[in-house]
Amino acid sequence: MFKELMNKISQLCPTEQKAWHDSMLDHCYDIKDWEDARSTLINLLTIENRQAEEKSIRSYVSCCAEAVSGSLPLPELSATVEDFFARYGMEDTIPEV
Repeated sequence: MFKELMNKISQLCPTEQKAWHDSMLDHCYDIKDWEDARSTLINLLTIENRQAEEKSIRSYVSCCAEAVSGSLPLPELSATVEDFFARYGMEDTIPEV
């Protein structure tokens, strides 16, 4: 059900890459910021022995980017992901097998 998560967005299947790039267009972060935030979230899930589908990971990171989009200066996206995860956790996860 859950596929293995790759480290870089460019290593994902073309459909997932497009979905990520479509999300990126709506926010002022570059691809490195998105990849770092994605890796941060995957690491946080791994620490808790959890995993999530790529769509859920993308949605979570996009939500974090949206939440701080009006902030100046714009905070690091990875730091925002860490903060949100510490405060709210993440739904739509399952235990790692």
